[in-house]
Amino acid sequence: MFSDALSAAVLRLCKTHRLSYESAALRCGISPSHYASVARKSAAPSILVLEKICTGFQLTPNDLLVQPTIRQELCFRLPMPVTHVRRLQYRSGFTSYPICPRCKATFEREYQRYCDRCGQRLHWQEFSKANIILADGK
Repeated sequence: MFSDALSAAVLRLCKTHRLSYESAALRCGISPSHYASVARKSAAPSILVLEKICTGFQLTPNDLLVQPTIRQELCFRLPMPVTHVRRLQYRSGFTSYPICPRCKATFEREYQRYCDRCGQRLHWQEFSKANIILADGK
C-alpha cells in the first residue's frame, strides 16, 4: 500500500512538473535509477530517500502521499471558525442564524459541532465577533 501510494506520487510529481525521472532525481539529490525503481515499485525507499523527495519538491510527507481527493475529504475534519451570522427581521424583531463557513447554509441553532448539511466540523471561539449579514445581502 505504501509503495503504491509513493509510486503514484512520484509519477504525479514528474507529470505535474513535466520532468523526466532523471531531472526529478537530480532535483531530489538521489540517483536516477533509484528514483525510477521507486516509481516502478521495484525498490522500497528508506526514510532518508523519502525525505529527500519531499525536500526536493518542498512537500510534507502527507502532501506527497495523500491523494488530493482524500486530502479534500479530510479537511472536513479540521474545524473551521464560524465567522458570519445571517440576520432576519420578523414582526417580533430580529433573529440571527450562524452560517457554515464551507457551504454557506444557515444553522437553526448555535454551537453545534458539525454542519448538518455538508458535514464540516466547526469551532465557535470567535463567534462573539461574527460579521452580521442582513437578509437582503448587505
